[in-house]
Amino acid sequence: MKTRRLATTGVALVAVLGLGLTGCGSQTGADASADRGAATASASPTAEPAAELTAAIQRLNEQSMRVKVTSSLLTASGVADPPARTLDVTMSLGELGEVHSLVVGDDAYLKLSGMLGKQLGGSKKWLHMDAGKLSGGQFGFMPADDPGGVKKLLSAVVDVRRTGDRAYAGTLDYTRTGADPKSLAAAGDKAKAVPFTATVDERGRLTVFEVDMAPINPMLGTMTASYTDFGAPVRLSKPAAADTEEAPAELARAFTRGS
Repeated sequence: MKTRRLATTGVALVAVLGLGLTGCGSQTGADASADRGAATASASPTAEPAAELTAAIQRLNEQSMRVKVTSSLLTASGVADPPARTLDVTMSLGELGEVHSLVVGDDAYLKLSGMLGKQLGGSKKWLHMDAGKLSGGQFGFMPADDPGGVKKLLSAVVDVRRTGDRAYAGTLDYTRTGADPKSLAAAGDKAKAVPFTATVDERGRLTVFEVDMAPINPMLGTMTASYTDFGAPVRLSKPAAADTEEAPAELARAFTRGS
């Protein structure tokens, strides 16, 4: 029973990180947030910075890139090509082990090592899920069309201001991100004023997004998503059939929760 509970906890952490950079809201909500943000910004002195930040985040869908996410709980790095719906990212969760995520079109694959792998039967094969059947085509912590989960945070932006050349700061209302309400309950109103900073490059693309999660839980510290190597070729292929098996239903539900 103890192993079972650990496995469930680990999978839930990997899947959505309740308080992680990915808000895990619906794709429709994420797209609608840009319009809502623009409407709010038009009557606000922060209109121009808000529009610039929105554009910088949306430009992440235009070409391939290398992505890295770091926090006190995890590190994740890899490559993504949103227009081609491909992604290859490895996430390290310390003593829980690693999760290797691969997305090629409508097919998503996981390979788990360490404690997570052992708790799920110790299979060394890729675990397959049909990403095309998911709501919005989303998949876990690193959706192919939103690596790092920053785009989904647009719905939570309360205010944004310029702090320097291509630099921004503001606050997020984390209750709007789709994060598990139970995870936010202890923070109370602090969850509605979570600080963030952002940096864009000379071509207006987001390069760094940092969220100070301490107001919600001091253990979370700062979570950072960074983007580099824009336009570099990303050539990914599906694993051989002999090296894959269908993911257990419970695992699939955990990794697609909130999608």
